[in-house]
Amino acid sequence: MFTENIKTHRINRGYSQEKLAEAAGLNLRTVQRLESGESEPRGDTITRLAEALNIKPGDLLISNKKEDFSFVRALNISALSFILFPLLGVLLPFILWITKKDHIKNVDHIGKQIINFQITWNLLLFAGFVGYTLWARFKMTTITEVSASTPKVFFTTFFLIVGLLYLYNLLVTMINILWAKNEQKTWFFPRINFIR
Repeated sequence: MFTENIKTHRINRGYSQEKLAEAAGLNLRTVQRLESGESEPRGDTITRLAEALNIKPGDLLISNKKEDFSFVRALNISALSFILFPLLGVLLPFILWITKKDHIKNVDHIGKQIINFQITWNLLLFAGFVGYTLWARFKMTTITEVSASTPKVFFTTFFLIVGLLYLYNLLVTMINILWAKNEQKTWFFPRINFIR
C-alpha cells in the first residue's frame, strides 16, 4: 500500500527517485527501499516525503485501490485459457494483470501467483515433452523387433504425461476459481517466482 502510493504520487508529481530524495532531504537508497517495500517508513520519513510531494501524510498510507471481486474471479478464470493453447494460460492473465494491478486490490498479488504458476507449468510441460522425446528416441534405438503395439506404447506414454499435466493445471485452476468466488486465499503450487 505505502510502496504503491509513494510511487504513484512521485510519478504524478513528475519526480524521479533522485529528485524526491533530494526534495525530502533523504538518501536516494532510502527512497528506493521504501518504494520496493524493503523497509517500512518511520513517522519523520513519511512527513518529509509528504511535504516534498505536497500531499498530506495520510495520503501515503491510505489505499487508493478499489475492491472488485468479480475482476479477481475473472483473472482466475482467464488461466483456463491454457486448455486452448498452453501459452494462453500465461498471456491472458498477464494482460488482465498488467491493466488492473495498480487499480484493484489483490490483483497484483493474485495475478503474479497465476502467471508464475502458469509459466512454471509451461516449463514442466516443455520438460515433459523433451524428456519424452529423449526417452522415445533411446527406446527406438534399443528396439530389435517392431510390432503393431510399439507405436501404441509410445503414444500412450506421451498422452499420459501431457494428460496428467493438463489435469493437474485444471484442478489447481478450478480450485482457485472456487476459492476466489468465496473470497478465500488462493493457492498455486508449484510456482517459481519469475515475477516478484
